[in-house]
Amino acid sequence: FFFVQRIMADTKQPVPAVGLHVRTVDPTLHKFQASVSRDGISIHIPNVNYLLKNFQECLGTAHKRWCAALWPIPPSAAVAVSVVFAGWVTTQPPEWWQSSITTTIWDLNNTLPGVSQLPSEVRVLYLAALASMIIMLFIVEIQRISLRLLLRYQGWLFEDRKPSNLTKAWFLVVKFCYVRTSRPLLYSYQDGLPRLPVPPLKATCGQLLASLKPIMPQKEFDELVEKCKVFQNKEGPVLQRYLHLKSWINKNYVSDWWLRFVYLRGRGSLLIHSNYFGCSDFWDRPVITDNQVGRAASLIHQFTAVKQQIDNEAIEPLIINGTIPMCMSQYQFMFSTTRVPKPDTDKLHQFDASESHHVAVLYKGVWYKLIPYSADHKLLEPHEIQHLLCSIVDNHKGPVTPHEGQLAALTAESRTIWAETREVHFSRGENRMSLNIIERAMFVVVLEDRSPQSLTEQSSWLLHGDGATRWCDKSFQLVVFANGRTGLNVEHSWGDAPVPSHVMEMVLINEYSAMQTGALKFDEAGLIVPPVSKGTHKTNFLCLMPVQRLHWVMKPELQKTIEQAVAQARANIDDLEFTSKIFDTVNKGLIKKCKCPPDAFVQMGLQLAYYRMENRFVPTYEPAMMRFFCEGRTETIRSCSEQSCAFVRAMDDPSVSAKERLELLKTAVNAHQLRTKQAMAGQGIDRHLFALYVVSRGKDINSAFLDQVLGLNWTLSTSQVPWRQASKKCYKSVDMKEVMVSSGGFGTVDFEGYGVCYAFMDDEYLLMHISSRRSTTRTNSERMMAAVQQAFDDMVALKDALGQPQAEAQPQPQPQPQPQ
Repeated sequence: FFFVQRIMADTKQPVPAVGLHVRTVDPTLHKFQASVSRDGISIHIPNVNYLLKNFQECLGTAHKRWCAALWPIPPSAAVAVSVVFAGWVTTQPPEWWQSSITTTIWDLNNTLPGVSQLPSEVRVLYLAALASMIIMLFIVEIQRISLRLLLRYQGWLFEDRKPSNLTKAWFLVVKFCYVRTSRPLLYSYQDGLPRLPVPPLKATCGQLLASLKPIMPQKEFDELVEKCKVFQNKEGPVLQRYLHLKSWINKNYVSDWWLRFVYLRGRGSLLIHSNYFGCSDFWDRPVITDNQVGRAASLIHQFTAVKQQIDNEAIEPLIINGTIPMCMSQYQFMFSTTRVPKPDTDKLHQFDASESHHVAVLYKGVWYKLIPYSADHKLLEPHEIQHLLCSIVDNHKGPVTPHEGQLAALTAESRTIWAETREVHFSRGENRMSLNIIERAMFVVVLEDRSPQSLTEQSSWLLHGDGATRWCDKSFQLVVFANGRTGLNVEHSWGDAPVPSHVMEMVLINEYSAMQTGALKFDEAGLIVPPVSKGTHKTNFLCLMPVQRLHWVMKPELQKTIEQAVAQARANIDDLEFTSKIFDTVNKGLIKKCKCPPDAFVQMGLQLAYYRMENRFVPTYEPAMMRFFCEGRTETIRSCSEQSCAFVRAMDDPSVSAKERLELLKTAVNAHQLRTKQAMAGQGIDRHLFALYVVSRGKDINSAFLDQVLGLNWTLSTSQVPWRQASKKCYKSVDMKEVMVSSGGFGTVDFEGYGVCYAFMDDEYLLMHISSRRSTTRTNSERMMAAVQQAFDDMVALKDALGQPQAEAQPQPQPQPQPQ
């Protein structure tokens, strides 16, 4: 393969100025390459063994595509049916060939080139086998269409614990006719998932007005109602028709626009404002090793192993209740993906496994390329990766200039500034080569000097580092602290938190499983001990591909831009107020005893806490999972409602008894559950309104109604991270209590609001992170966390107060509300 680049005019230099000089041969990419220099054109032809290896990988990819096309029919069964059918055809009497079926089969003889030149016997066998395969593919497609139609049924979501007879029959058909027919690949169900439906315009407007009524002043609300009526009668139906047309053409009528306009067109900094973090280790428990190099080597090995599973589609798709498959399309972007800055709209670039088989390591301001594979493409053992990391640490020499050590701050700058800087300073020469290595990496590893001493310190540092240690464009970064604590920093555009959380869970399961089997051991210094099973054989470390230090050319203009980027990043960090807390007295087990859904209970607690601090109700965002639909991501649950407001007011009203408060709480959580189910079933509000707004802008149709409702800020932005997504089969060799993947968090969305992320860890703990900004006097994360704790205590006390008939369950003194 020959790569031809755009010729660039430059009169300052002779031959290299054409721009082709930036294309150099990378010997670690075992494929055809070409390079151009002053001396001419060089062609790189890889070793024959690598050519055979690449051919094997192509065959493997073709086999996966074939399995996906035939699923749920196993390929071996398909081949057997084809052979049997072909043999049966050849044994039929001559008069059988006059039938319509054989005439159709024989017509293929005239449509396929070269077939007519084959001997008659071979031709009959070939055409019969081909016809049987076409028939099977037709049957498979019919089966997928029927599965898609079956999965459109969402009635099971809205039923109580006792399902109806229709739902029972539906479960049996889906489970035993589709889900349990054969072992699926990672993406086997993708073509069988239903498309996201376009909700009725009247239903969306009705739900929207109901959610805004307790928030907006009466006069403003009445004006919005009039605008809504005009919208439903005038521009709304026109926009709705365009959405229906798009839903027929695309698998998901909103997902591509959501990626493009919400994420890739955002021009602000990714640091804090877009990227999010996840803690891998539960803070209250010791890490498996406090040696940074040993832990990093173990995790690099496990993450790369999971990447191989994703590439081979060896991970089984997630299935709810053993019946309903979920969309797994986001997993393909977990590794080897980079967000490339552009002047107007960024681009999400995913690299092929043949050119992305290394990790980029940042250690004390210096970038390195580390290849966790041997020369014959085998994944290195953890102790071998540890040897490569030790070569970085032991032979480390600091950055040539201070600006080189702060290079990552450019990715935290405004996207427009970073795009312009990238084009000017990183489009050619050594900077281009080094940048390509980082962007092509499977993922980034950051070896931090810091040793966090609290959950809050670890969480906030994972989110932003020191402003110059997070390569924000990469799909995810593995951050390993000096004390062995770890976590992830994740770019948001490619996927949502459940995906990296699931991958992190699989990594920790494999890590603990290796420890239990003795495949992974640490010595007294915390370093990995080579497996004893190797006997006297020792790894020849000289055969490992050495790490490569990346070099940069720092011109004065680039240095100035880096200084500005660092200053801006650190200003954003200084403005962030972040706190974390592990609730051990309020957890899922206790909430269940109150007969409340845990998530709805927390949301009501957040409403109560915020009202006590601010004496007002605000728009509240909570994402609902939309992965029952093809390419689905999230939908908004509007947690603030008339029912939640009634409960909150009653909690601080002395005239309301504990029994009445408890009834209002149950009413509020039931209403929240209904909104959650509606969102998950594709009957939400906000993604529909967003898509209508995109169409209105594209068709130049003005809508005062859409402009107003989409201009409202989410003062409370909340999210729950799912817990234990891996199947029980994955835990067969590991005690579940040993694997405790902590929650993650994000920066606040609204300037005068809070970002709240929480996760239930089994029935024992509730972990919560709260973020806000210091530059506004209205918010305070510590006070908000204290108010949430008090709100939970008061809500739990309602159940106990019912044992005392005259008790009123008086609320505790609360923080004074801030002025409006």
